[in-house]
Amino acid sequence: MEVTGILVKQTAIREGVSKSNGNPWKIGEYLLEVPGQYPRHINFRVSDGQVGRLARFDSLIGKTVTVSFDIDAHEYEGRWFNEINAWGIMEYINQTQRAANMVAAQNAGTEAQAAAPFPPKVDEKGNPIKENDDDLPF
Repeated sequence: MEVTGILVKQTAIREGVSKSNGNPWKIGEYLLEVPGQYPRHINFRVSDGQVGRLARFDSLIGKTVTVSFDIDAHEYEGRWFNEINAWGIMEYINQTQRAANMVAAQNAGTEAQAAAPFPPKVDEKGNPIKENDDDLPF
């Protein structure tokens, strides 16, 4: 599941050492605000199983992001509790920024093509002209 919102803050960090294998572990909790007429908040966990995952989340606090979650429920003494674990985060790029990035990429491509010493020949429609009609590989 993916949700887009503002990564508001880090709410907690817990760390320790695994009893089963002795490896250290670290879990951070973050708060995501989903905008709307009545903004909603999601508190989720991030495990630092991969080096630097918590640092990546920390660097995006205050920005609009898209977070990928796994949601699961667990029973404890006859009651059920939801567990929301994030496994990915990406900074959100709106349509205006995306269009500007595409224009910049296209301009960079045409500049590189214009700078080429022998640009390919094209017809009036912009299609490349094939100079050799034989299909021999040599």
